[in-house]
Amino acid sequence: MASSRNNALEFSSVGSQILSGGDTATVTSIGAIQVINDTVLATLTSSNVDTSLQVLTGATLPAGTIIYGQFSAVSLTSGLVACHRV
Repeated sequence: MASSRNNALEFSSVGSQILSGGDTATVTSIGAIQVINDTVLATLTSSNVDTSLQVLTGATLPAGTIIYGQFSAVSLTSGLVACHRV
């Protein structure tokens, strides 16, 4: 099996940041956003997820949703998420 960074991600070893409505992530290396309560994202900035269409912002993301990618900024309008660092 190839040795890639994706095969070795360990979110728990580098910590997570919990955000609630109106909060903004203060870390710049987020590998996953886990929706704890139904959430509306205000902004989402990523280097490998096309956020130009803003499909993920403004819509309600249901609890249980996990978005994987390389995120550098996340802010919420409402809800509760865990931003897992990489």
